[in-house]
Amino acid sequence: MNEEMSTERLDRIEAILKSKKIQEFEIFFVEKSLYETIFLKDKTENEREISDFEYFLRILTQKENKTGIGVVKGNSLESSQIKKNIDTCVLLSKINSSSKYDFPSKVNISPINTADKSILSDPLTIKKDLAEVLISEVNQQKDVSPTFLRFRTHSNHSFLRNSNELKLEARKTYFFMEFSLKAQENGKLSEFWDCGYYKEKEHLKLNERVSSWARRAKDTLRAVEPTPSDNALVIFSPSVLKKAINPVIGIHALGQAHAEKISRFNIGDVVASENINIIDDGLLEGGLSSNSWDSEGNPHQLTEVIKNGVFQNRLYDQMYAMLEEKQSTGNAKRAESGTVVNGISNFKILPGDISFNDMISDIKEGYYIDKFSWLNPDEVSGNFGAEIRNGYYIKNGEFLNPIKLGNVSGNILEMVKNCVYISKEREFIENTLFPYMAFKNLNVSS
Repeated sequence: MNEEMSTERLDRIEAILKSKKIQEFEIFFVEKSLYETIFLKDKTENEREISDFEYFLRILTQKENKTGIGVVKGNSLESSQIKKNIDTCVLLSKINSSSKYDFPSKVNISPINTADKSILSDPLTIKKDLAEVLISEVNQQKDVSPTFLRFRTHSNHSFLRNSNELKLEARKTYFFMEFSLKAQENGKLSEFWDCGYYKEKEHLKLNERVSSWARRAKDTLRAVEPTPSDNALVIFSPSVLKKAINPVIGIHALGQAHAEKISRFNIGDVVASENINIIDDGLLEGGLSSNSWDSEGNPHQLTEVIKNGVFQNRLYDQMYAMLEEKQSTGNAKRAESGTVVNGISNFKILPGDISFNDMISDIKEGYYIDKFSWLNPDEVSGNFGAEIRNGYYIKNGEFLNPIKLGNVSGNILEMVKNCVYISKEREFIENTLFPYMAFKNLNVSS
């Protein structure tokens, strides 16, 4: 869909809103394209190309010191359907009620590049070439075989308009990759499966990633349950760390959590070890959630959340900033329903002063967790317990043997106060740039 056609469609929706004399409105319009190759074993099974669009309307009804917000999702541009969506949205705005809210006005926003021009110009060739590299790397691995592989390129084009004359647009490209590798030895069978979104081509690291996944599949054949410990030193990989930090530290840092009185953080409190520095960076180059503006149209920015273990700043969207008489930090996110919610953009943790290899060498006894079967900590309490899917037992500065099954448990809010090591190396994991981190006083059970 070309830009001129998109503008015409936005104009049509806006014209109908104005013809119905809607005073306060917002249109969020997004076009999505994906190009996918699926392999069954090492043969191409299916290729598909999907392009679609959707739009979300938000309409406000002011009610003294309250605001009603109506939200409707649309995927038809027939005038009759647009009018029906507007009527529904108005009705919802009259029966809903929230704290006082206004749409952002036009402000200076510095554009950043979040799209790969080669994908925009020729997505099929990029997808084809990278998928071929992926399957080639897989076929070069010894003692493993592929069972299923999926590779996609994504391209999104987003537009935001509101009744305060705000007009914004942004393009974004990224990748999705999923594959499983099977290993077999002496009648034993194991399979390693993983998937993820990757913002840049250089984040794919196909040679390194495929080799790593093949090694894990083979190591799982000889993995054993971990030796139990109620005072364990455990290293979390960047991907594990994302699932631990984002839902807990992220929630407690939000303006919404403070307004709802569930945040454990007060400005100036020591909430983590002094070697921990966490930043919310909506402008992070290579971050999956990077954009020059957030889901309401406020500028994305860099906000220090934790500095040397001390809580520095809350993260606000427009609503909770207004509620506490603050300025938005650009932390509005768009839910699948079109509702705007307060959330983090990209989290990054500043690197430490030790390499990952030196970290391992320095540990007399501990555990490295590369992947859990699941990790869903309670967002408010921080409590968690998760089964080990892939990891290693560390003894006298080296990986002694692979481990699986068993359980690691603890509390994220307490865990970040017991950080022993932070690696120099960091990795992009979707909307995070995280190092490897080691924590003491965790519980490991078999």
